[in-house]
Amino acid sequence: MDTDYSVPFNRHAWTDCEEMMQLVETVFVSLPERTQQELVGRSNNKGSMSVKDILRIILSDLYSTYKRDPKLSTGFARKHTDWTVNDRYNGQGIPRKIVDVVDTLKKARYLRYEPGKSKKAGDDVNKRSRIQPTKKLKDLFKNLELRGNDISHNHKQETILLRDKDTDDDKSVNIKYDDTPATIRMRKVVESYNEMMQRHYVDVASLRKPIYVREHTNEHGEVSKEVIPIGPEHMFTYRVFSRGDTRFRKHGRWYGGFWQRLPKKRMDLRRDIYIDGEATDEIDFSGLHPTLLALEHGKLLKGDKYDLGRPVLDGIKMSEQRSIVKELVLIAINAKSKQAAYSAYNNNNKDQRLTHAQLDHLLAAFIDKYPFLQGDLCSDKGIDLMYTDSQLTEAVIQRFVEADKPILPVHDSYIVKQTDRQFLKLVMNDACNDVLNHTLPFESEFDEVTAHIEHATHYKHTDYGYYESVLSKHKTKVSKLYQKRYTQWLEET
Repeated sequence: MDTDYSVPFNRHAWTDCEEMMQLVETVFVSLPERTQQELVGRSNNKGSMSVKDILRIILSDLYSTYKRDPKLSTGFARKHTDWTVNDRYNGQGIPRKIVDVVDTLKKARYLRYEPGKSKKAGDDVNKRSRIQPTKKLKDLFKNLELRGNDISHNHKQETILLRDKDTDDDKSVNIKYDDTPATIRMRKVVESYNEMMQRHYVDVASLRKPIYVREHTNEHGEVSKEVIPIGPEHMFTYRVFSRGDTRFRKHGRWYGGFWQRLPKKRMDLRRDIYIDGEATDEIDFSGLHPTLLALEHGKLLKGDKYDLGRPVLDGIKMSEQRSIVKELVLIAINAKSKQAAYSAYNNNNKDQRLTHAQLDHLLAAFIDKYPFLQGDLCSDKGIDLMYTDSQLTEAVIQRFVEADKPILPVHDSYIVKQTDRQFLKLVMNDACNDVLNHTLPFESEFDEVTAHIEHATHYKHTDYGYYESVLSKHKTKVSKLYQKRYTQWLEET
C-alpha cells in the first residue's frame, strides 16, 4: 500500500443502512468466539458504545474511502489520548477499544496494516499508522449497494472549535470549553449552513476522479502527498477560534470545505468548481485586511493597494514587485515581528528568497504610502482581523441560508453560482454595513475573466492565437466522469 496516498480516518462516519448492519454482523460472527468475548468484555473506558457500533464506524469509513479509490489507505490514530470518550471533539464517544477492534480486524486478515512512525529530529510531523481493506474485505464491499447519502460523514461532529498551542510541540490542538450563549448561537448558524448545503451538489467539473493530490516539499527536499477528496461528502464546515480565548473573539474563520484546501497555485481548480451543475463566480473583498486597518484610522484605501508607484529593488519588475509586496504585507499583518515576517516570507518562497534588507526596503515603501499603518504591521493584528472577516462571512452565509442558495466561503471571498452573483454583491454590501457601518470594495473573478475575453476578442482577426489561448484558458473542460457523478447524485436524491 502507498502510505503517502492516504486520507485520515473519519471518526464521524455513521450509517443506519441495513446492508451495512448485516456486513457488521457478518464480520463480527466470523471472528473466533473467544475473540468476540474478549472484545465485548474488555474495558470500554466508561463508554457505552458497543463493539458492533465501533465496527459500524470503521467499516462505514473504510467503505467510503474504498468507493472513492480502492488504492487509498487510511491514517489511523492509536494513542489513547485520541480516543477520550467525554470529549466534544469525539462526538460519537468512540472509546479506546477501537484500537483493539482494528488490531482484531488486522489479525483476522480484513485489514492490511503499516505501523506509524514517531517524529524524529528534522521530521515535520508524526506519521500515523495506515490501514487498508484486504481482498477479503473488499470482496464483501463489492456486494454492498449503498447510495452516496446512505453514510453520514459528519455524524455528531463539532462545528465550533477552540484551539491553542500544545505546550509540548507548539502545535495547535483542540481544547475543551464550556458553552456560552455566543457559542450556542454560532453553532446554530453553522449547522443551518451545513444542513442547507446537503441539498446541493458541489464538485470540480474538470476532474475525472473526485480526488486531488497535492504535493508538499519540506526543507530537506522530501516530497509528501496530501490527498484532497472532492465532492458533496466533503463540504462539512466549522469555525475555528484560537489562542484559547474563551470569549471566542480570536480568529473564528470558517473551514472544512474541500474547496479551501485546493492550492492557490491551482486557481483553475477553483474556477472549475460547479454547483448544482452550474458554473460559478468567486467574489472577494479587495485587500480586506489592509482596508480594515485603514478604517480603524478613519481612512479608506483607494486604487491598487500594493502598487508602490515606483520600483524599489533593482532587477525586479514592477508587476513582480506588486506580487511580492502583497504577500509581504499580508504576512506582516499576521506576524509578531519583522524578523518573523521576513522569515515567513522566505519560507513561502524558497526558490526566490530575498534578503531581510530587501524586504525591509519594500515594507518601508509601503509604509511611506500608508504611514498611518506603520504601527499595525508586524504587531500580531491578523488574529483580530480574522475575527472581523469571520463576522462578515457569518452575515453573508445567514442571508444565503435564508434564501436556500448554496455558497462556498473562502475566508474573505465567496464562490456562488453565476446566476447568484448579483445577489451575493448585494448581500456583501449589506454585511459590511451591518458589521462595519461601511461598504467595502470587492472584485469578481467572472468580471475579470469577461474583461480578458473581451480584450482578446478585440484582437481575434489580427492575433487569433492570442484569442484562442485566452478562450482555452478560461473554458472549463467538463469531464464525462464528473457528469456521471452529478447524474448519479440527482438520481439518488
